[in-house]
Amino acid sequence: MLYDAHCHYSLLKKKYEGYFIAAVSMDYSSSIGTLSLKGENILKGVAIHPWNVNKEKIEKVLPLIEKADFVGEIGLDYKYSDSPKDLQIKYFEEFVKNSQGKTVNVHSVNSWNDVLNLLIKHDVKIAIIHWYSGPKELLKDIEGAGYFITINPSVTFQEKHKIIAENASPSIVLTESDGGYVYKGKLLEPTQIPITLSFLARLWNEDEETVKRRIEINFRRAFNL
Repeated sequence: MLYDAHCHYSLLKKKYEGYFIAAVSMDYSSSIGTLSLKGENILKGVAIHPWNVNKEKIEKVLPLIEKADFVGEIGLDYKYSDSPKDLQIKYFEEFVKNSQGKTVNVHSVNSWNDVLNLLIKHDVKIAIIHWYSGPKELLKDIEGAGYFITINPSVTFQEKHKIIAENASPSIVLTESDGGYVYKGKLLEPTQIPITLSFLARLWNEDEETVKRRIEINFRRAFNL
């Protein structure tokens, strides 16, 4: 079993045998789609993504948290989102305040400090900061808060992501695909996770089985399994 801690699974329209997948959502429609997914190795998240907070009513999505396994993909994006920062922060805070103690799966582009500070402010117990490529200096604070980061296949060519993988404690690292998202012209899928595992094994000077086992342990901690 391989572990994908952040995947837009409802967009992929296929099954991935041998993968345990945390399926994230972007808005009300995708949240409903995610909740309808079938499979014992699928965890279901509901959310409004920071790209969509100016298009979606939070009142429609918050009640869905009760049916979900976790909350996500929520967060802040100070680079690509057209939504005002204050509206992004409002939605983010509403989601974390209503997370019912469930894991939150977080987007944090160019907003890493604000995201971390708000998670801590609202006493979030478990958070996953996905595709973390922010300052390596924040890694100790993320670890100290008991949170996790995800590393995905872009680590093989995205230098800032590689720097994070080199400097993060392996105890906070999860693998992800961000499946369903097209990055640099390529559709990301869970089947690319083995590339990440092989790269991490070389980076950490460990054998792949050790890395796989470590990631499994981290995933189960991150989602209280």
